[in-house]
Amino acid sequence: MKTRHYGCNGVWTMMEHLRRRAAGTRLLSRLTYPIFLLIVTFIALFSTAASYMMIRVQNDHSLKMAEQSLQFVYRNIRYQFDTMDNLAAFVLNNPALDSLLKPSVREAYEAINDYYTLQLNLENMSLLSLLNDFGSAQSVKQSYVVSMALEPESGLYALAPEAFYPVTGIFKSEGLDTRDWYSRLKQGDSSTVWWGEKTNVLSGTMIYSARKKGNLSGGRSIGTVIIGADTGSIKGVFENAPLEEGYHLLLDEGGRVIYSEQYGFLEDLSAMPYMELLKGKAGTALVKLNREQHRMMYETMENGWRLLAVVPERHLSRYTYFIAALGAATAVAASFIAAYLLRKIVVRVTVPITKLVHAMQRPEVVDFKEPLPCHHTGIYEVDELNQQFAGMLVTIHRLIERSFTEEIERKQLQLELLQAQINPHFLYNTLDLINCRAILAGDRETSRIVLSLADVFRYGLNQGQTWISLEDEIKQAEAYLHIQSMMLEQLAVVTDVPRELTGARIVHLILQPLAENAVKHGFAFRREECLIHIAARTEGQALILRVTDNGRGCDPGELNRLLRQPPKEPGQRQDGGERGYGILNVHRRIQLYCGEGYGLRYLAAERGTVVEAVLPYDAERSVLTGGCHV
Repeated sequence: MKTRHYGCNGVWTMMEHLRRRAAGTRLLSRLTYPIFLLIVTFIALFSTAASYMMIRVQNDHSLKMAEQSLQFVYRNIRYQFDTMDNLAAFVLNNPALDSLLKPSVREAYEAINDYYTLQLNLENMSLLSLLNDFGSAQSVKQSYVVSMALEPESGLYALAPEAFYPVTGIFKSEGLDTRDWYSRLKQGDSSTVWWGEKTNVLSGTMIYSARKKGNLSGGRSIGTVIIGADTGSIKGVFENAPLEEGYHLLLDEGGRVIYSEQYGFLEDLSAMPYMELLKGKAGTALVKLNREQHRMMYETMENGWRLLAVVPERHLSRYTYFIAALGAATAVAASFIAAYLLRKIVVRVTVPITKLVHAMQRPEVVDFKEPLPCHHTGIYEVDELNQQFAGMLVTIHRLIERSFTEEIERKQLQLELLQAQINPHFLYNTLDLINCRAILAGDRETSRIVLSLADVFRYGLNQGQTWISLEDEIKQAEAYLHIQSMMLEQLAVVTDVPRELTGARIVHLILQPLAENAVKHGFAFRREECLIHIAARTEGQALILRVTDNGRGCDPGELNRLLRQPPKEPGQRQDGGERGYGILNVHRRIQLYCGEGYGLRYLAAERGTVVEAVLPYDAERSVLTGGCHV
């Protein structure tokens, strides 16, 4: 048996190899686990959402089918009830039938013809088919029962039979007072009374409606019109709209069953607990029947009867567990497939990257002593990364060397810029020399021009400061306008600034460009009666400087639009020409130092131009000096 011995270098090499393998494993796990968790989360969310949507669609479909069955039955029963109402209305409002029922002084036997004529009309009307389209294939067509219970005021009362019998015919109203439906009709709570009754007519279970018949000319009650129909006539409607599970209920106003696949005729359900839940004309309620949850949908007929569809809740959600199990199984299978594919993809990518990292960590490469080794991995992105990193190392080495040179050059430029901003003493000395020569020569006019020019330079340079007092800003503008007045002999300048505003600090070089615009553009074609008015006021926390001239004027809307334009790139031509460039320069300097809420604005004027500069005003920081009012 041979034993392998490692020296110190061999042990260090082995430990370094293990460390690198561990680093590669960490990269693999750090990529695999989060991505796999993200994929599983996505699959779970997608599966849950898909299952939920399928369950909702299936449940909504089952509920929709039950609702459609209810609506189908409701529309057709309402149609049949309307037919019964229309038949009753025909009897009530038919003048020919009304003339047969009028009281007469003749003997009773003389009205026999009228009696049989009325009887024949009632029998003809009863032959109308109640169901022409919805009859069951197992049942024959049914007919109406049309009868009249006459009052003593009717002319045919004496010929009518004594006892009322619910078949087509004419009867006396005597003996109906004991009937519940007749009592409700006489009380006048409703013009039409509906009820169900067991008889030996037709199939034995009947639906009736009764309405009072009045004399069309006199309005007196002369009888009651009774329309009846066999409940078998509506059976075909329910058979054409069956429920897969559950049953229908047609209940009268007292909660008694008129028709149902579950209960018998006239079975009293008024004591059932779910009757209290039937509120309103239509709706849905959840009730517990026989220890099972049911969904009850109901509609109210115009006669007060209720039509119900009762469906077990388990029927509506019968596919819920199947869809949920299918979604869970699909999610598990997709997770296993995703894990297998992810493992292969991550290993394919991470191993070449780990090798590249090890190569980049070599001390010789980091110290720029040798180039990065080139490994061909077969993956375009990793090979490109290797090449680009190698090139980046060379570029970084060059940039480090160049950065020192560029920093030195940048400092040199800053020094030259500072030197260029030193106060121009040579210019002031030259102006002083010209002034002295003008005084010695006796040229006072030239001396005043030179002094004004010196003031313009002095206030314009402002010792390199951005902010200036309003008083000094006005002095600079006045010095400039004094020079211009030498060329425009009739130029008048009016300055109206309150004393308390002269110490306000503002961005300098605002009034002079505005005054220059007024001279160059407002008075370009005018030399007589030229007026420039400079004023200042406050509005809340704002200082308003107004410059007004009586020149040729401008378009305020166009200039305001120009002020709202975004700044052009360096080298691009600005709209508005030289005038636009000047006002834009002032407007943007104000916004740069004061904010977007400040700047220039042009106002409409009947004559000339009115421009205002809006600046921030802080009364506490203002230095009170002299006032200006010229």
